[in-house]
Amino acid sequence: MTKPYRPRGSWQARLCLLMFLLSPALQASQTLTVAWSHWPPFSQIGSQGELEGLDVSLTRQILTQAGFTPKFRELPWARALHLVEHDQLDVAMAALPLPERQGYARFSAPYRQSAYVLLSNDPIPGHQDRWKPLDTLSKLCHSKGLNIGKLRGTRPMHQMDSCPALKMATEYNADERMIDLLLARRLDGIIMEWQYARYRLAQLGAEGFIRCQLLLHHQPVSLMFAKNSVSEEQILKINEAIYALPNPHNTFSPPRCRLNADPGAADLLTRTHRKH
Repeated sequence: MTKPYRPRGSWQARLCLLMFLLSPALQASQTLTVAWSHWPPFSQIGSQGELEGLDVSLTRQILTQAGFTPKFRELPWARALHLVEHDQLDVAMAALPLPERQGYARFSAPYRQSAYVLLSNDPIPGHQDRWKPLDTLSKLCHSKGLNIGKLRGTRPMHQMDSCPALKMATEYNADERMIDLLLARRLDGIIMEWQYARYRLAQLGAEGFIRCQLLLHHQPVSLMFAKNSVSEEQILKINEAIYALPNPHNTFSPPRCRLNADPGAADLLTRTHRKH
């Protein structure tokens, strides 16, 4: 009785083939959808028609190094927050790990610094400067009648609840709209990320007519992920890629402002607010 022919080493060959097919080099990387909006110099369409900017390049580098493929989708910031909360978007860039976001999102280690400021127009010659009497943070926060704008979905100062003048700021969907209203003197002040404000004001030739009244914060920002998009183990890989980034340069340092909402000033504000 003849035995059926069985090629020698067939199971070893199959095992080697299986291990080869499962090797990391052949596995498709996980695609993560990343929100972006026109926010130079952090994200914009360049002269060659390609998406570019500091946040875009850093996010590409971080996610690719961690084994992901980023896919960018243009969305307003407030809409991006809503979609991350409802697991319909994977990543939002330049996010602060605020307590209200911790319940629905995971955050990477910080990857750059961000500075939010309160900007105003120079006073009209011959007219009173309404900002001059507001020479302390407490006076500014308890002043009446200031018409201030801020971007919808942002909370640029942790002590917002202790600062009524800023807490009551009108929300807008776009930074450009706020700059237009400020230059038209339809807003007394605007709360904005400093690097974008400087970029846009320079484009308009208006940087010489604007003052920084208050530095709200200068603190690090992170990548924000929908909780079901990445695991804690994947966050660790992302953080390793962030730690490998070169040290940031001083180009993105905050401006000189009249007032500074530093921790010491915030403590003073809280005590003053209780007296009020």
